[in-house]
Amino acid sequence: SSVSSPSLRELMTSAEYIGLITWFSVIVTPCQYFVQSIGYQLELKGDDDGEYTRLFTVMYAGSALLAPLGGMVADRFGVGFGQFIGTILIAGSFCVLLSPSLEMQLLGLIFYGVGRLFVFALYFSNIGRRFGFAHYGTLAGTGMLTSAVLSTLQYPLYTAAIDGGLGGVNAGCLVAVAACIPYTLWLSRREWGERSDAAAAAAAKAILPK
Repeated sequence: SSVSSPSLRELMTSAEYIGLITWFSVIVTPCQYFVQSIGYQLELKGDDDGEYTRLFTVMYAGSALLAPLGGMVADRFGVGFGQFIGTILIAGSFCVLLSPSLEMQLLGLIFYGVGRLFVFALYFSNIGRRFGFAHYGTLAGTGMLTSAVLSTLQYPLYTAAIDGGLGGVNAGCLVAVAACIPYTLWLSRREWGERSDAAAAAAAKAILPK
């Protein structure tokens, strides 16, 4: 007898889907705050002529060229590992923001551009690979809606930053992003376990008598 596919309700209430949209929603808010505040933050660090702000625009757009790399990582190592890379890079960009050095910010801008690419690319890849395509639009859209609502926090965060709480807001964003790392490791371990089980099942089937 054929095994029926999970229903939409079963997928949306699964621990894995809840983990995915939580990860995506939590990490998108600092990402949006970063874009909104980076010009102001670079100016405070000495970017009086806007050179680094212009560089950020170029790097932000140019990071799209690395989209195939994100896909290759997902194919070779799993979406969990790709999400781990994106999370680490976004966390790294906020670590760099805590430094007063203007020159160091170049590294942070690179981290952010590549990290954001991985976050969005792997979010959509995750839904297709882990949940299938029967309910892809609903699952992807629900996560986008959730992240859009939560990301409105970027405005009070920016207000708090320009009111003198810049270091605290940056540190808070770093903590929020870093708190997502255990989820990505859990998912990566789960994927590797599934791959190992599939490989063992295939090997066992191959040695069975015809």
